[in-house]
Amino acid sequence: NRAVTRKDYQVRALSMPSKYGSIAKVYCAPDGELDNNSPSSILSNPNSLQQFTDLITSLKEKDLSEAEIKAEVNTFLTGKQADSREKNNPFAINLYILGYNQNNNLISVGDNIALKENLKTYLGEYRLLTDGVNLLNGFIINVGVDFEIRVYGGYNKQEVLVKCMSEIKKYFNIDNWTFNMPINISELELLIAGVEGVQSVPKCSIVNKCKGNYASTSYNIEAATKNKMVYPSLDPSVFEVKYPNKDIQGRVV
Repeated sequence: NRAVTRKDYQVRALSMPSKYGSIAKVYCAPDGELDNNSPSSILSNPNSLQQFTDLITSLKEKDLSEAEIKAEVNTFLTGKQADSREKNNPFAINLYILGYNQNNNLISVGDNIALKENLKTYLGEYRLLTDGVNLLNGFIINVGVDFEIRVYGGYNKQEVLVKCMSEIKKYFNIDNWTFNMPINISELELLIAGVEGVQSVPKCSIVNKCKGNYASTSYNIEAATKNKMVYPSLDPSVFEVKYPNKDIQGRVV
């Protein structure tokens, strides 16, 4: 049963002995499952590329807003298929991996040749003879939290604020986060509202942190948010609050 085999890879990789290297997060998927309909894969088809070029050329002649341009591009990509010449191995599994550094922050480890060799050695004891495993980097999306609270009379505002920030830090403990796990803003608001002394939560928003000391992944949080759920990208990724003391900002209003 191939489904069981894929699951077996994921579970065993997560519990891999420390002597084989430090891997914190693992996500596995059949080769090609995630990229068959990605924009890059679609545009590798010469016909689709020509159609897209014609679309861009026609947009130059129209006076459209940014939202209208995005709608046109989205309509074009919807239903398009990848280049039929792009071949994927039906017996291969893509294994997306991330590790921790000394500060317990997520780091890319897929380029670590020694770790890859150790992982290959470990998985070699369990994989079927015909199975292939592609080791790839997962994506890190660094985020911050910006929130506001109102506090009941009789409570020390700063003490209540500090307790709220402490609860948010616990919520975003990276050990509890996995690949493709969305951020539930409603759940976060309820968590903050549950702190003693909090009267209401007028604002709670998620912001992307990138470049500099953060991961280079730029992510449009607003576009990825629907019904107070921040969804991750199609590419295997993990949300991380890298610097809780700096990236969690709260105010009493």
